Amino acid sequence: MKQLYKIEVASGLEYESIAECGLGLKLNDKVVVQCERYLDFAKVTKICGDPIEDEAEFERQRALNTKGRHIEGQKIPVILRIATQEDIAKAKDNDVQAFTAHNRTLERIKAHGLEMKLIQTHYSFDKTLIIFQFSADGRIDFRELLRDLSGLLKVRVELRQVGVRDEASILGGVGTCGRPFCCAKFLNTFNSINVKMAKQQGLSLNPQNISGCCGRLKCCLQFEAEIYKEISAEASQKQAEDDAAIDENELNDADTIQLEALREAEPSANFQRPQPQGGNRPPQQQRPRNNNGQNNNQQRQNNNNNNQQRRFDNNQNNHNNRPRNNNNNNNSNNNGNGQPQRQHKNPPKRPMPPPDKQVKHPLPPEA
Repeated sequence: MKQLYKIEVASGLEYESIAECGLGLKLNDKVVVQCERYLDFAKVTKICGDPIEDEAEFERQRALNTKGRHIEGQKIPVILRIATQEDIAKAKDNDVQAFTAHNRTLERIKAHGLEMKLIQTHYSFDKTLIIFQFSADGRIDFRELLRDLSGLLKVRVELRQVGVRDEASILGGVGTCGRPFCCAKFLNTFNSINVKMAKQQGLSLNPQNISGCCGRLKCCLQFEAEIYKEISAEASQKQAEDDAAIDENELNDADTIQLEALREAEPSANFQRPQPQGGNRPPQQQRPRNNNGQNNNQQRQNNNNNNQQRRFDNNQNNHNNRPRNNNNNNNSNNNGNGQPQRQHKNPPKRPMPPPDKQVKHPLPPEA
């Protein structure tokens, strides 16, 4: 039976490998790994799952779940043995030579004028492969650089571009909290992080406060995102219940007020007013009615009638005393013979001026 392990070749270079259960590997053990075309030196970082019974079935499932090419090749690497002191010394010597190759590669990058940042250089255990990791803003055409480095170092060269978060994980550093980067310390994968997580936690949305040294959102925003999400859901549910209770109370109060108003407007027929204690109350004497208002109205009406009668009499007297003189009118309408003067329908026109005062206009010239 075999066991699946996760190993770290260098900072930022991790992949899975299998080994015999009889090796008895533990965490942080140094091992020698057989990859597809070279040997490598690595450290065990994780023990994955249960032992594997059928290696062929495991390879088939791995091929279905894997997209693209692996870092170490098409086949899964196999751990050969636990590293000895000689293997550890050889690995340290490879690191020294990788540092020298790193400096020479920086010079060649500057000579080619490429906008790329070289992050790390790693030599394989048998020195048949050298891997350069770099970061850049976009795609880089490094074909000329690749041919130049192959002729300079006399080994197989591989250039790999990584993102800004991977760059921070490889280089490491100290965050704004005063602790080492989470991605460099214990995070193995980068999960999706969005601004909604910061909003749920009530943090300031200032990019300087929620962004890490890599320029992306801080990885620590995801640590408490689920807890804040649950708290927000509980608070929303409680608020909904309180609103429903308030609405129900308001409805009950409105029904009570309406019922009391109906009772006051329509008292029951069987309702009897309570009698005062201390004997029967003597009947009230009927108060005399006050007719002052009615008398005033009658007097006002009589005054109006008198005023109307007085105005009628004055108009009648004026009509009788008016002088009637129609002689002048009759004389004006009669002529000297005593016959009425004839009236013309159309008034006479303005008389023509004499010939000497008439204005003569010249005739137009003949055509």
